[in-house]
Amino acid sequence: MFGRRLCLQVCAIVAILVAATSRALAQADTTQLYIFVDTASARVELTIPGARQPQSTVFNGIIRNAADSSILWSGTVGKLSIDADGVGHLTASIGGLHPRLWSPEFPQLYYLSVFGGQAGARTEHRVRFGFRSMTTTDGKLLLNGRPIFLRGNAINPPGRNIPDSLEENRRFVEPYVRYLKSIGVNIIRLTRHSQVWFDVCDELGMMLFQGNYGTPLSGKATQAPTIPFDASLRWYKRDVIGPLVNHPSVVIYVLANEQADKEIPYLTTGADQIDRFLHLAYDSLRAWDSTRLYIANAGYGFGRTGDICDLHRYWGWYYNSFLSFYTMRDPNVCWRSNKVQPMTMTENVGNYTGVDGRYNLVSDTKQPDSQLNWTGHAPDAEQSARALSYQAWMAGQAIEIFRRERKRNPNLAGLTPFTILFHNWWGISGFADMKPKPIARQYAISYQPVLLSWELWTSQVYAGTTIHPVAHVVNDANSGENLGALTLLYTLVDVNGNTRAQGHAALPGVPYYGARSTPLSIQLPSALPTGEYILAGRLMHGADTISRNQTKIFIAAPSFAGRTGSLIRRVVLYDPNSRSISAFRANAIPVTRVSTLASLSPSRDLLVVGADSWGPGIESDTIRLRSFLHAGGRVIVLHQDPARFNGNWLPAPVRLQKGELDHSLVFPGGRPFRNGMAINPERVTHPVLDGITRDRLFLWSDFTHWDESKPGFPQVYPVTRGFLLTDPQALSRAAVIANYDHGLEGLAIAELFDEGGSAVMTGLDIVDRAGLDPVADRLLVNLVRYMASDVPHVNTLSFDSAITWGDYASERGLLTGIYSGLILNTVPVVPSDLTDRYPVTVDENGFEQAGGAGGWNTKPAVQYVGKGRRPFGPYTFTSGGSVALPRNHDRLGEGRFWVRIPPNRTTMVTTVNNPVAQSLEFEVDVNGARQRSTIPANQTRLIETTVRGGETPLGIIYRGDRRAVILKTEFR
Repeated sequence: MFGRRLCLQVCAIVAILVAATSRALAQADTTQLYIFVDTASARVELTIPGARQPQSTVFNGIIRNAADSSILWSGTVGKLSIDADGVGHLTASIGGLHPRLWSPEFPQLYYLSVFGGQAGARTEHRVRFGFRSMTTTDGKLLLNGRPIFLRGNAINPPGRNIPDSLEENRRFVEPYVRYLKSIGVNIIRLTRHSQVWFDVCDELGMMLFQGNYGTPLSGKATQAPTIPFDASLRWYKRDVIGPLVNHPSVVIYVLANEQADKEIPYLTTGADQIDRFLHLAYDSLRAWDSTRLYIANAGYGFGRTGDICDLHRYWGWYYNSFLSFYTMRDPNVCWRSNKVQPMTMTENVGNYTGVDGRYNLVSDTKQPDSQLNWTGHAPDAEQSARALSYQAWMAGQAIEIFRRERKRNPNLAGLTPFTILFHNWWGISGFADMKPKPIARQYAISYQPVLLSWELWTSQVYAGTTIHPVAHVVNDANSGENLGALTLLYTLVDVNGNTRAQGHAALPGVPYYGARSTPLSIQLPSALPTGEYILAGRLMHGADTISRNQTKIFIAAPSFAGRTGSLIRRVVLYDPNSRSISAFRANAIPVTRVSTLASLSPSRDLLVVGADSWGPGIESDTIRLRSFLHAGGRVIVLHQDPARFNGNWLPAPVRLQKGELDHSLVFPGGRPFRNGMAINPERVTHPVLDGITRDRLFLWSDFTHWDESKPGFPQVYPVTRGFLLTDPQALSRAAVIANYDHGLEGLAIAELFDEGGSAVMTGLDIVDRAGLDPVADRLLVNLVRYMASDVPHVNTLSFDSAITWGDYASERGLLTGIYSGLILNTVPVVPSDLTDRYPVTVDENGFEQAGGAGGWNTKPAVQYVGKGRRPFGPYTFTSGGSVALPRNHDRLGEGRFWVRIPPNRTTMVTTVNNPVAQSLEFEVDVNGARQRSTIPANQTRLIETTVRGGETPLGIIYRGDRRAVILKTEFR
């Protein structure tokens, strides 16, 4: 989803491209021969500026099969009439035809030749076209009268950094389109009009949604065109729609993209005027060409105008999660008139992985913030694999949920991920060099015409238990045929490819364009070793395999959760609602239940505040709680109700969050959300996370027995009651063990220190999964073992090596994010032979950009990577994830962190780069002692500061111009 500023930039670029294309077309040929067709008739329009033929010249025509030149029709087309401007016009209708129809499976083409005049002055005009219809009935898209689901890909050439020699080269275009068809894609959009691409799509059977993917001529995102409507209509007919008319592959026209609408909080200005303009444009153009369907305002139109209600939603990237796709089961999610419309997403998901597979961290955009949500502070060596894996997984979830949910909302008609499908763009000699990413393999699975799709909400279970997956079958068969009785063969496979269990099930038949669901019960062998497994399915129709799919499961041996061992503290559980006691008993954790805190001993006891147990009883004891903690007591606070919890007794102020992660809205606010699905283990070696990897903190098993037939969502988020620190200075008293959400602002587990005591707060929903999810069980055991044993409790990390800023592995959990005020600095890596085309410039905030903004999708050959950090605080994030500075801010910012260093270290060396053409001031503050320096323009300086190593933590603050880049901190 484009932010407002970026949308204006991109829309302006698109408008320039469209205008340039239209000028080129006008210069090349002003004679226009259009043929508007359905399945049995055609309307011909011929326009000849400066016509030399006499008035009433008779024109004849022939329609031939493009494959064998056989004649479908021949006859008189009509007479040419010449208006006062000397322009010749001819309009004719031809009916009673019986052509072979164009479709993705059988892309039949024809030629229309129109000729007239006397011998020696005879003129002939010829176009290629195809017969087909694209209509809508009862909320379905119908191609040639048959329902069709659009399986799209939004980011394609021409443009997008491929070499100039390939942009209009059939040697490149044909294999590109063939490949997309081979992985199940049946519709794409192009960045600009290209007759070569249109021709290839006509020939190979690739549908297109095409038109004006920007603001209308002389308009803006929040303003209707300022030119007279007649001029806008001429522009649409001549430059936008006209070049598309004769191409059967173009099945949907787009009039505008992400224009202002009353339903979009940040784009309401000018909505009424834009809506009126688009209504008038649609009515006028539809009267001219009714052979396609129209999206009037792609993404933000809500069906007010046009034939399709189209949404752009980046759930699972900029905001929300994959579960938000379940909101599409409600037909009212799309505001519209009283007519029923098909619902599409011509942009969704995102996930802009770059050339090397890592997320493209384009400076001063929402991309770095979003990356942290999904791959977190995983080391750079892991970022590529994790980003590519999540990109593929997220696309699969979006596509398959969308297709499955047609059972409940039959208007769901198609979606088109806006994502980077290939590694290589620039420097290739042909399509074979592009190298598809794992998401392409996911397309080949999720876009299968007949889709087998697994629904399994218990992704982490114990060996010996029974799982209850649901096998969904969606029938969009290319043949359009109903499916009779089916057989599902399934196997459970370990990481070495060994089959550990197998079985089969009879599934009912599925009518064309229908979907059926079958619940299964699969007993897992009790002797399975702990590890990841794959549940693979093969769908059989008679002896034919017609679909395959699989899903991952983590299966743990019964001993996985472990035991607390010898504890030096008594575990005391305050659990008046009795929600937590069963989890302690299930994991054999010795516990004493109490109803009052009166008998607590700071040296003897570990107090566990049970899940959702905060209420009037414990509220009255907050003074005793504070004293208990201050005197050396230990406390674990399990997840609490944010409406009831009072944390004023804690050593650091926290706020429990209330915002919901999943809904149907765009940028609703409330971040960080109270719940989260991808938890970042900030201190990966912390005892609380012993035996628990990043992969095990992604999704947890649902404990409510939810399936898609029920309202709401499955309870699969590890975090349900996340919180945040309200005072950045509190970091000196906090150890953030795990965090989540965009910018890692939300806290999942944090230990807060007060003198000799400490409290661990967790927003993870642990107790409800007792005996079900082995990872939740292990985490509970780890928490108790850590807090009730003699394991050292340290809030400040120790460093005896250099910190390379922007290198997550080197930073090792210093929480360089919104709380510390240190923001990631990113730089573009530009191919050497693209540097002239995309010169690197530094914007007013000191961020480097190669050829301007928008590099994550318009220039996928340019990879942006992290390099250093900036003193940027205080800052926040917008609802969409962009960085926001305080009002009336100046150039100065700051960032802070706390470390311990060995006793023999006496000097701290800070490497600071100045990327701008003026000197910058920079200050180093260590435990209150300040040292100021000036960094000359475009230079790097080493700043040496005297420090004292040992047990006392160093509180380090970097202050200075926000454009300064801190590259390294060393302790010598």
